[in-house]
Amino acid sequence: MMMTEAPARATLLALAAATLCLACRNEQPTSAPTDASTDRAPASAGEPATRGLEAGLATIDGADLARHVELLASDAFEGRFPGSAGETKTISYLSAQLARFGVEPGNGESFLQEVPLVATKPGARRFAVRRASARRGARALSVPDDILFGVERYRDRLTVSGRELVFAGHGVVAPEHGWDDYGSTDVRGKIVLVLRGEPGEDAAAPDPKFFKGRALTHHGTFQAKKDAARERGALGVISIHDAATVPWKTIAGGANKTSYRLADSRAAVDLQGIMRGAVVDELLTLAGQDPASLRAAAERAEFVAVPLGLEVDAEVETAAEPVRSHNVVGILPGSERPDEYVLYTAHWDHVGVDAGREGDRVFNGAIDNATGTAALLELAEAFASLEPRPARSIVFLATTAEEQGLLGAKHYVERPLYPLAQTAGVINMDALFPFGETRGMTVVALGSSELEEYMARAAPAVDRALFPDPAPELGAFFRSDHYPFASRGVPALFAVGGPSQDPSAGETVDLQRYVDYIQHGYHQTGDEYDAKTWDMGGIVQDVIMYFHTGYHVAVDERFPNWYPHSEFRPLRDAMRSGAG
Repeated sequence: MMMTEAPARATLLALAAATLCLACRNEQPTSAPTDASTDRAPASAGEPATRGLEAGLATIDGADLARHVELLASDAFEGRFPGSAGETKTISYLSAQLARFGVEPGNGESFLQEVPLVATKPGARRFAVRRASARRGARALSVPDDILFGVERYRDRLTVSGRELVFAGHGVVAPEHGWDDYGSTDVRGKIVLVLRGEPGEDAAAPDPKFFKGRALTHHGTFQAKKDAARERGALGVISIHDAATVPWKTIAGGANKTSYRLADSRAAVDLQGIMRGAVVDELLTLAGQDPASLRAAAERAEFVAVPLGLEVDAEVETAAEPVRSHNVVGILPGSERPDEYVLYTAHWDHVGVDAGREGDRVFNGAIDNATGTAALLELAEAFASLEPRPARSIVFLATTAEEQGLLGAKHYVERPLYPLAQTAGVINMDALFPFGETRGMTVVALGSSELEEYMARAAPAVDRALFPDPAPELGAFFRSDHYPFASRGVPALFAVGGPSQDPSAGETVDLQRYVDYIQHGYHQTGDEYDAKTWDMGGIVQDVIMYFHTGYHVAVDERFPNWYPHSEFRPLRDAMRSGAG
């Protein structure tokens, strides 16, 4: 799971907690659509069609999964960092396995889709703010004490002179909620300041129908805010740090770390950063604004972005090194509608080797995400064993650089090998728990799309039920490789197996194993395969559910959609109308 932001550990903890009975509440399993306005089942309603599936199901084997994980998470694969010798071994292994199963190359005659990356490290930086009418008296901000910033669209030097600063509230544009923080304000060539999250989420009793209450939606992500600003011609976006979230000290600790980005991204602003909230308040006061009043105004629908009469002078130098990485893509063409696709994805990368570390230096990434990658291979073998094949084509996508910001998936959706409008759905697999058979399946953002109906029908095959994410405000939905597809409108599903959240299930689990992984395994050298303690039973259940879910999407005639309340529904409707 992506760890480019400090809350990532808390997010995974929430996912683990979602699989545990820790929430002190009586959750009931979900077996039907959760959107009140949608009560239809998949077109093939009734008992799931299983004829012909036996050959595929018979290939799904815990020992096979374990062998894949053991190899991928071995020291020989050096933590599977993009562009390293570990990548070469990983993509060679994945390509060879797909070919062995009879899966066809997904990119012409190749299993590889090149993903050009740039490794960047910030150099000298300065950032000063002054009144537009003043030539002197600029307020110089300290890096990293006051602000962290850099370039998103790579250049070795970016110089900004006299660019106006605009307070854009939350920086949200959400037509479905009648919300537009920009309105008629012209932000072309300017730098916008945006609050975290979404309107109304900090209310004493947030309205669950208004930006989903406390749950984070797409509109509250920094990526969505950057996209909205970029589409309106803004030069840069600065997020306002909230002291109630991650401590500034934690964020500042990454001030000089090397970061990675797509070398040829079509969606980037020139300058991005984060500024301490107290410093922002000082600047608002300098602009003659009352910070508390302005923040309060940003919670009302009539708010429009406010030019502050302040100008920014800034400069940043960036050292860069090109990195050549790859997604691995295979396809099994459909028997009837080969130009329609069901796509499975799992990221193959992890965080590599720390050469300066004493003792164990390899971050093996066994659970995160050799398990999901192994599941991808097991699904490829299962689908390749079916005769006849499903009507739709099945695509297997092992992505690179997820840990660096979902970069492999972002590259794919910007340059899809198969049309997104013809992609019926995406099923993502990330960090599966090897702690034995369980009775639950946590669906992140449950209630979002019709894909969940197919998974709900699949759950009884392994005696499971579906449960929601108990901490949607942490935004787990936006931190794995299904999200770039969702952000373009493609229905996408992210679900993780674990214990039931229903006390009446009578399930007993060793909760400490989940806690131990979060504390000692996640993104640490302790995330290693251990044949003595790993029980693959739960992952086998996961794979069977993923298999049934994808199969029934692949034999259905309809294209699943997001539910009407979803922020992604208009994107899918527009995409499909263009495809028709």
